[in-house]
Amino acid sequence: MNSESQDAVAGALCLRCGLCCDGTLFGSVELKLEDDEERLRDLGLPIRPSRRPRFSQPCPALDGNRSCQIYGERPCQCRKFECALFQSVSRGRTELAAALRVVDRTRRKADQVRMLLRELGETRETRPLSARFHTLRRRMESGGGESSAEWEEQLDRYATLSLAVHELQRLLRREFYPDPSDLAEG
Repeated sequence: MNSESQDAVAGALCLRCGLCCDGTLFGSVELKLEDDEERLRDLGLPIRPSRRPRFSQPCPALDGNRSCQIYGERPCQCRKFECALFQSVSRGRTELAAALRVVDRTRRKADQVRMLLRELGETRETRPLSARFHTLRRRMESGGGESSAEWEEQLDRYATLSLAVHELQRLLRREFYPDPSDLAEG
């Protein structure tokens, strides 16, 4: 696909999606040697200093329209990443309309997970989805201090959340970052 066509796909697909930036697909972005760590900090990315500097998702540069506010200066990992769905559309294997339906279905499932997390008291929206679920899972496994009826209701909601997380992970793996063995079977 030529550059102009790829830009059109990115405009239509990526701006409708944003899953690679909103904490759904990834927990963090690792900086590479070619990234200007100081400049990225100046642009508002909360980079954690370490042997491998990184910042957590959701990315603070992602706005409400699923646009990157630092697109021209985004980190190398962000520049190079193309999900499997994007690649499939770019190579003509998947129609854009079908890909947009996949994105919509996946976003609805991610939104359901976020809603259930909030209902169960995990409200730290600035953390990756997987980290929020794991924190809640540890809390639920340690037991509750509520009355029996309240605890049973929490457990029922947690079961619904667990199923929704599983369904989301299946969608993400199948459509956005399949294992090479998944592709060999299909």
